[in-house]
Amino acid sequence: MARLKKPVDYIAELQSSSDRNKRRIGEQLKMAYATWTKTLKTEDFLKFLELIQRNKEKIGAAQFFGKFRAFSFEEYVYHVLKTRVRIPKSLNVFWGRRCKVSAGKNGVYGIEADIAIGVEDNAFIKPEIVVDAKVELDASRLKTALASFMLVKAYNRKTRCFLVYIKREVDAALLKLARKWIDGIFEFNAEEKEVKKFIVAVQEALLQKL
Repeated sequence: MARLKKPVDYIAELQSSSDRNKRRIGEQLKMAYATWTKTLKTEDFLKFLELIQRNKEKIGAAQFFGKFRAFSFEEYVYHVLKTRVRIPKSLNVFWGRRCKVSAGKNGVYGIEADIAIGVEDNAFIKPEIVVDAKVELDASRLKTALASFMLVKAYNRKTRCFLVYIKREVDAALLKLARKWIDGIFEFNAEEKEVKKFIVAVQEALLQKL
């Protein structure tokens, strides 16, 4: 993992706050976090996310709240891949690392991926799989994901790119169009059907590496 600030750090900040209400919320989040990291059930994770949402005003600044949720979802996907997908020994799962998308006369350039499966290449990751995780998927976030995936595939067309989200806020027609350019799009919900489909899709993409 490479995230400098993780969900546990946001929880710790709340627990150490001088505000009694924030400390109480921090304790509740700590327990909910311990639950989902143990069970890895999407239902338990969504309860954790709902607890953050419910206490949005008390938690504080929009940036704090937004990154807390975003990084939490990334971490959930990271753990799902680490524990429920058979990763080839030659590869590893990375969280928040920069993936190489250019290497030539103009130098090396990389873009940050929420989660990647691949190998380390100096300061970068050479990915086989790239996953973009969005709590809310709106048109702007979808276009951002598409742009990142296109850069990744332009460098290595064999890289598989997946998009996972919790709440759809984008027109169905645009999402359908995007499926032509993304290897898989999955909605994570309590039923876990899409989560299982995501796991199968990633595993199939890695079969040739086993």
